[in-house]
Amino acid sequence: MALSAVIFTATVPATAAGSSIAAEPADSITVAHTVTTEGVSRTFLGRIPVQGATQVEPIAASGPTQQVDKAIAASADGRQVVFSQAGTSLWTVWIVPSAQPVKILDGATGIAAKSWSPDGTRIAFESGQNGTSCVDLVAATGGATVRVGCNLAAPSWLPDNQTLIVKDQLTGKLQRVQAKAAGTVLTTYAGTELAQHPVASPDGLWIAYFKNTSVNVLPVAGGTPVPAPAVGTSGESISWAKSNLLLVTRRTATGSTLQQIPVNDGRPQTNAELFEPAAGELVESAVLQGPRLTIKPTTAAVGANLSVPFDTTGLVSPSVTCEFDGVKTAPCPASPFTKSGVAAGQHVLRIFAVEQGGRGTEAVRWLNVDTALPTVKLTGTAFDVTKAATATVTYAGTDNTGIGSYDVRYRIAPTAGAFGAYATIKSGTTATSVAIGLAAGYEYCVSVRTRDIAGNLSAWTADRCFSRPSDDRLMAAAKGWVRASNSAYYLGTATTTKAAGISVSRSVQAKRLFLIATKCATCGSLNVFYNGKSVGSVNLYKATTEYQAIVPMPVPATFLTGSVLLTTRVAGKVYQVDGLAVRRT
Repeated sequence: MALSAVIFTATVPATAAGSSIAAEPADSITVAHTVTTEGVSRTFLGRIPVQGATQVEPIAASGPTQQVDKAIAASADGRQVVFSQAGTSLWTVWIVPSAQPVKILDGATGIAAKSWSPDGTRIAFESGQNGTSCVDLVAATGGATVRVGCNLAAPSWLPDNQTLIVKDQLTGKLQRVQAKAAGTVLTTYAGTELAQHPVASPDGLWIAYFKNTSVNVLPVAGGTPVPAPAVGTSGESISWAKSNLLLVTRRTATGSTLQQIPVNDGRPQTNAELFEPAAGELVESAVLQGPRLTIKPTTAAVGANLSVPFDTTGLVSPSVTCEFDGVKTAPCPASPFTKSGVAAGQHVLRIFAVEQGGRGTEAVRWLNVDTALPTVKLTGTAFDVTKAATATVTYAGTDNTGIGSYDVRYRIAPTAGAFGAYATIKSGTTATSVAIGLAAGYEYCVSVRTRDIAGNLSAWTADRCFSRPSDDRLMAAAKGWVRASNSAYYLGTATTTKAAGISVSRSVQAKRLFLIATKCATCGSLNVFYNGKSVGSVNLYKATTEYQAIVPMPVPATFLTGSVLLTTRVAGKVYQVDGLAVRRT
């Protein structure tokens, strides 16, 4: 039977004159089409022109599309379709002449239902696993899979790109789950125990599904499903051609049929037959193809100042208008759609495009606006002095919608100088640690801030500071001190003596000071003077020898700007001065 002459209407905003615009016929319908010849069945990808069709035309004369599984799904832009082979591999193909299919996944088992995310980046699919079914995700370009969960089937994306409608195989009910690893169940829909082949409408308002041979439409927000009249002997597939039009394939007593069902405010209307294949042929599933307006990927949460890109590539001189939370905005002919000062919470953006010929398409995106600021704290590198040439700083952010990235900065000061301005170590990094190269004789103060996935930016943390000591060679040494070299010493050198009453000194700016020195059983004590005033001593005695010991010095009464002088006390004792570290904080 020939395809009926059908006009696929799109819900589009009124023109300037106030009249609504109906879309012209869509380009084509892509089907998984089974042909049985001499008892052998083969399912291939085919295309049905919208008007005047008498048969299914193969997408390609040869190649992977000549042997496919029954379930297919279209990309949001209407230009590609995803299919599987033998339940083990996933493929995508552009619906254009001579397009070559691309295998994006291999080695799976029991692949069945598929759904392409509204932003075009991911594909959800049902797979078999240990006698049950699971729902997995894979990037539309291929890669590792992510398991949403098992005992789930028939995934269908909602327009937030973050959640799926699925069938729970244990209870038989439909659910809304997070589209991520081990996704949480957000909603369970009562009264849907017999639901099969659920699909969410592109505007996210409705879920259509088979119940026996009848198509039911249920509000995504929950409520009472509305059935259409039962037709045929079984329901095989449902897809949304528009937010107000379903394509349905069914088995009949004599074969199969492709039908359309208009949906008016969630109420399915009378079935209208579009195409009935010849004897010995079956239409297994069907999706509408043709260039469509699409909204490009957005993060799971966005900030209060929206900038949402969209794409009209492939449309002929479209007129574009936008609607935000049900309110039509001024024309938005150029991407991106922008709006400032949006309140926190969920919002709905609808963008409409009407081509010169009157063909209309629309795209819908649910936007979760997050205005709460994230927080961040430094979790590692809590010490005063390090002799190492690098220090690793660790940090962790917290946010209700997710951390996007971190900025890390530092400021440094020499032993006898002031801090300079902050300098960036890392900007926009997703790493939760950073290694900093340390120069001897400098104090480092590090701080970090974070931004969430919505772009909200935290305050900088308080500085966390530490020093790397300067070498003993930078200390002035009186006659009687000897400069010695040994790998056991800090930076390979030390200034040593056994004489009494001789000093080493250094100019500093400091709140606290630390001597790097050798401790041993024969080591003596050093008197300490700040700006010529005696403030105490440091004892270098230890029963077992310790090289490069970090020895706290007396704390100055006020911030010290000036000289530090260390004087030996007892002749014959060992004094090995190895370096000096200061802290201004």
